[in-house]
Order: sequence, then C-alpha cells, then structure tokens
Amino acid sequence: MVTIILAMASITWLFGKNRALIQLLEDSKTQDVIHVDRLFDLERENADLLDDVLTLELDNAVLNDSIVELNK
Repeated sequence: MVTIILAMASITWLFGKNRALIQLLEDSKTQDVIHVDRLFDLERENADLLDDVLTLELDNAVLNDSIVELNK
C-alpha cells in the first residue's frame, strides 16, 4: 500500500515537473524568437549606419578636394 502511495506521489510530482519544464521550454523558444528578431534589426541598423559613414567619408573627400582646389 505504501508503495502505491509513493508511486502515485512520484507520478504526480513528475507530472508537475514535466509541465514546468514544458512551460520553461516554451518561454525559451519565445525568447529565442525575440533575440533573432532583435539580431536582424541590429544588422539592418548596422548596415544603415555603415552606409551613412561611407557617404560622410565620400562627402569629406569631396570637400577636401574642393579646399585643395580653392587654395591653389
């Protein structure tokens, strides 16, 4: 009888533990999706900023050439 009670208690505890782990897994999957989305957003922002930097460098080179031409 005691064995049956212990077995039922163990099954109940394992069922609860399984449910908690399933919920933790679902939360982890959600967080993974959020992180991947954030990563893509950051990569896009990085590409935009790189384009801005390259444009500014080009503008700076043009201005420097103009200054050199004016000083001649």
